[in-house]
Amino acid sequence: MIYPFLCAILPALDPALPPEMTVAEFDAMVREELPQKLCKRMLEWDRPEIVPALPVYNEMRRFQQYLNYRIALLRAEKLQVNPAFEEPPEFYGEIDYALNIAVSASPAEREKLVDAACWRKLDDLEVGHDMDFEFLCIYRIRLSLLQKYSDRDRENGRENFEAALEKLAATFNEP
Repeated sequence: MIYPFLCAILPALDPALPPEMTVAEFDAMVREELPQKLCKRMLEWDRPEIVPALPVYNEMRRFQQYLNYRIALLRAEKLQVNPAFEEPPEFYGEIDYALNIAVSASPAEREKLVDAACWRKLDDLEVGHDMDFEFLCIYRIRLSLLQKYSDRDRENGRENFEAALEKLAATFNEP
């Protein structure tokens, strides 16, 4: 198969650095090399309304579901706990550690901590998938996590902040 070649030419991903390619560029490269059926399976990650056929996607979604559940427990004062929700014990330590640190962090830092927990989970899922299709799928998820930060522009952020301040100032009435 072509997997070892594809895996070998991919640039390394570092959570502290912007990625060298976008998800769209990765998808275009994969479309050229893999059959359409596999490309379609890889893109299942982007469609939360379907149950993916890949076990790594299902496990990552299960992890994110539990992570979101734990975040909701921390945020809500009186949450109606769903007794049918399965709390997988293998996630307790990692998620609780990240969330306890995140409670006192800024919103941007909280998002980074949650993404760091997802990155560590992807490390676990990558074990045994050195140069196969699942490795490519995990790589794509990691790339989407990194792209989320590289798409942010300081100047656009400043403009949005200034616009929000102006809107707030316009509705503010001095006594």
